[in-house]
This record gives sequence, C-alpha cells and structure tokens, in this order.
Amino acid sequence: MTELGNKTYLIPGAASGMGRAIALMLAAEGANLAIADVDSDNLAATENELAEKGAQVVASVCDITQEDQVAALFDVAKQRFGKVDVLLNVPGLSIVGPIAEMSADAYDKVIDVNVKGTFLCSKHFLQQVDGATGGVVVNFASMAAKRANPNAPVYCTAKAAVAMFSQGFALQAKEKNVRVTTLCPGPTNTNFWGDRPVPREKFLAVDDVVAAIRFVLSLPEYVVVHEISFESFEFFKK
Repeated sequence: MTELGNKTYLIPGAASGMGRAIALMLAAEGANLAIADVDSDNLAATENELAEKGAQVVASVCDITQEDQVAALFDVAKQRFGKVDVLLNVPGLSIVGPIAEMSADAYDKVIDVNVKGTFLCSKHFLQQVDGATGGVVVNFASMAAKRANPNAPVYCTAKAAVAMFSQGFALQAKEKNVRVTTLCPGPTNTNFWGDRPVPREKFLAVDDVVAAIRFVLSLPEYVVVHEISFESFEFFKK
C-alpha cells in the first residue's frame, strides 16, 4: 500500500486507452477502483485484469451524458466502498471535419461527451463528498483547449469549455475541501486517433500522462495544482 492506496478512485472512460492505464497504475498502488465506460466488453476485460492484479474494483456500464446513469454510477461506488475520494474525468471524443459539412448531431455528441459528461460527473462527486475530508477532481482538457486545430475546431471548443468549467468548479468545490486540477496533455499515442494518419512517433506516450496524474495525486493535501499543460517536445518542435 502506497500513499495513493486506501482511497477510492472513480474513473469514467476506463475500458481502454488512458483510463485503463490510469486504473492499472492505481491498482498497483493498492487503490479501490470504481470504473465505468459505455464499452461493456472492454470494460469487463479491464475489470478482470484489475481484479487479477489484486485490486478491489467495481465496474459500471455508464453513458456519462445521461444524468440518471451518472447518479447510478456514484451509487454503485458508494455502496461498494462507502465514498469516492478522487474523480478522474478522462473521457474525450473528437469528430473531425469541415464545419460546413458537420451535422448538428455530431456537434452535440462532441460537446455532450466532453463538456456535459465532465459537468455531470463533477456535480455528483461534489454532492457525495464529505466536506471534512475533501477530495480531488482531475478534469481532462487538452492542449487543444489552447491551440486551434483546423481539423477539429469543435473538439477544441469542447476542451476549452472543459478548462473554463474546471476553473469555475474549483472555486465552488474548495468550500468542501475539494482540490480541482485541469490536465492539458498534448497529442498522446492512444486509440483515440483510430486510423487517422497522425504522427504518433511525435506524440506523448500514455505513461507520460499517467506520470503527470500520479504527480498530482501524490502531492500533500495542502497543495493544489490548478493546471498542467504539457506535450512532446518533438511535437512542439514540428
């Protein structure tokens, strides 16, 4: 058991990619894990992998854009572990293409997953948190929140909204001793990109982002990290 153990972490988006990697890191630290995703098959595989490593884990199929499902997700976590100490808002979605050709439904989906999902999970975390012991929320924005991309302007808009929401949420959450960090990684080599022709060799590795998360979570409770922005130097130089 390390300093990250003996706590309960709720991780939406844990079926694969970044969320799965973070869950595996926390499992090695002896943490309790409540994981969720819309991808039921990969979620079950991640749950089994974590359990095989000795983690205490509960998994819930959850669409974070639906408030009743988010409320149920927190209920399951509380029933299993008593409370949630740390929320890691990992999920992200991008639909690329020219604005003139993008449907309103595609726009809504990107905004809902990135912004509404972060809002709903943050809301229900704050409702259940014990103000005496506080907690931590890490919201995943992106360097896309700071730097426009002609291929994904709606994603950039969504992540910029996440970053500003996170700042405002932090001002309210501090009243319950909750520290909020906004994480803004640059492009990272995960399944997020699908088959798009992107220069993965210049991207961050998943372990780089996991290390940043571990840094934030390992700090003493009197330290708050407002934001971390980082990217691969090779990508920055291009």
